[in-house]
Order: sequence, then C-alpha cells, then structure tokens
Amino acid sequence: MGSTSDAARAGATGRPCVLCGGRGRFWLEKRGYLHLRCGDCGCGFLAADQRPADLASLYGAEYFQGQRGCGYPGYLRDARLLDDNFDRRLAWIETLRERGRLLEVGCAYGLFLRRARERGWQAAGVEIAADCAREAQASAGVPVVAGDFLSAELPGPFDVIVLLDVIEHMPDPAACLERCARLLTPDGLLVLETGDLGSRWARLLGRRWHFVDPPQHLFYFTADGLESLLRRHGFEGAIRRRSMGRRVSLANIAFKLAGRAAGPLLRMPGHLELDLGDGLLVAAERAPRGAGA
Repeated sequence: MGSTSDAARAGATGRPCVLCGGRGRFWLEKRGYLHLRCGDCGCGFLAADQRPADLASLYGAEYFQGQRGCGYPGYLRDARLLDDNFDRRLAWIETLRERGRLLEVGCAYGLFLRRARERGWQAAGVEIAADCAREAQASAGVPVVAGDFLSAELPGPFDVIVLLDVIEHMPDPAACLERCARLLTPDGLLVLETGDLGSRWARLLGRRWHFVDPPQHLFYFTADGLESLLRRHGFEGAIRRRSMGRRVSLANIAFKLAGRAAGPLLRMPGHLELDLGDGLLVAAERAPRGAGA
C-alpha cells in the first residue's frame, strides 16, 4: 500500500472504536496502513477499510518463513525455543487450573498443543490456515480443526481456552471472546497473551515497536482496555495480568528490526532471554450464565 494523504489521516479522526464504541483518532501509519487510537479505552486498531478481506491467505508457509517481510523468519527453526516458552506458560496455567480439556485458538504448527498433550492435557486446536492445521494435527497428535474460530465446529466445553499472540489478529475481538465464553465450562479459564500498548516500549518506539505489524495485527490493547473488553463479553472474577519473558532467536530479533533487509543476520545462531515488559499475559474466568455487562 502507498502512503496515506494528510486528508486521509484527518478523515480517520472520529471513526468509531469497535472495541468500546469510543472515538478513534489518527495514531500512526506503517507500511501504508492507517492506524487509529481510541480516546476512551486507549486501544489501537487498523482502519476497517484497510483490513484484508481474506485473512486465511495471510498465514501460509511464507508468513512463517519471513518471505513477506513480516511474521517469522523461521518459526519451525526456532521450535526448541518456542517449546521452552510454551512450557513456561503451561506451568503458569497449571497453577490456576488442574489439567483438563484445553483448546488453543490459532495453533499454527501445533508446538504448544504437543507440549500440552505431553504434560497431560486433553488438548485440541483450531487454525485458520488449512495447511498449518493439517501439520499441527499430525505433529501434535491431537484434534485440530481447520477454519475460522467464530464458525468452526468445536467439541466443547473446555476447561481452558488459550490464545497466545492471537487476539490482535482477530477481525472481531468481541465476538471472539463471546465464543470463548460459550465454549468454556462454568468455571472455565481464558488465557490471552498479546502486546501491551500502554507499555514504556510501545510509547517510546511508536511505529517502530515490533508489535506494530500490519496487516496481520488488527488491534493493539492496553491492559485496562483489554480487561474492560473481557468484562463486557463474558468474563469476570479473578483477572490476572502479568508480563512473561521469552527466549527469542537472534535471527528473529534481526528480522523484527530490519525485515528481509537483515540479510545474512537471519542465519545467526543463538538467542536472548527477553522481558521488555511490553507484553500482557491475562487469565480471566468465565462469568456465570446470564451475567451481562
């Protein structure tokens, strides 16, 4: 996409925030995509008329191999690091709930699902990219449904539903949360991980913040904005928030900083342990049936 005009930026001001109904204003532009920020909930979002019509087409093998200059430079190449990151998150979840039925939304190649199964969870997944879904089911050894989470037939109820770095990809986060609530058991737990737009790094870096990644990322959440959204769409009780670090390959860091222009740096060995405090890991309990916002 080309650069937007001053008139287009000015025209963005006043567009409604689909998360809370507040008023959006021009926030930033990246890769020619216009982003707005809500004056009420503080969350950011990609202008609706610039969102891709076919989301599934964004998440083919090239997305996980860095061929589009966004996504991951080598997702499966970093499988060992990702396994460690997923183990940490599963260990945290296991402090909140006993092992039971778990659904991962946006399971990619099934690395998290495999670790969950190995730790004793009855795991299942749903993935919008059909090729990824097939590979996830084969490699994780658990059921994986290919399709849109909002319409896919899923064998609930589940004790835990997990969305790791997924809610920002959803074209309708409110509908996503409402479906999660319907699929959970009465005391079920939703676990979300996403970027923290209210963090120091996000404020300092602006459009250069690694999490600003259009057109895949459609929404950007503050902690308070995400908690309010959860409470309006089926969740209440003990909402726990924390930032959890992760192991990141040097190649992935180079890719986030320079994309494909990183060249030979994309083959660098090694990794760093990072916790920049710019992530949100949230656990929220399903509200009782009939409880409304």
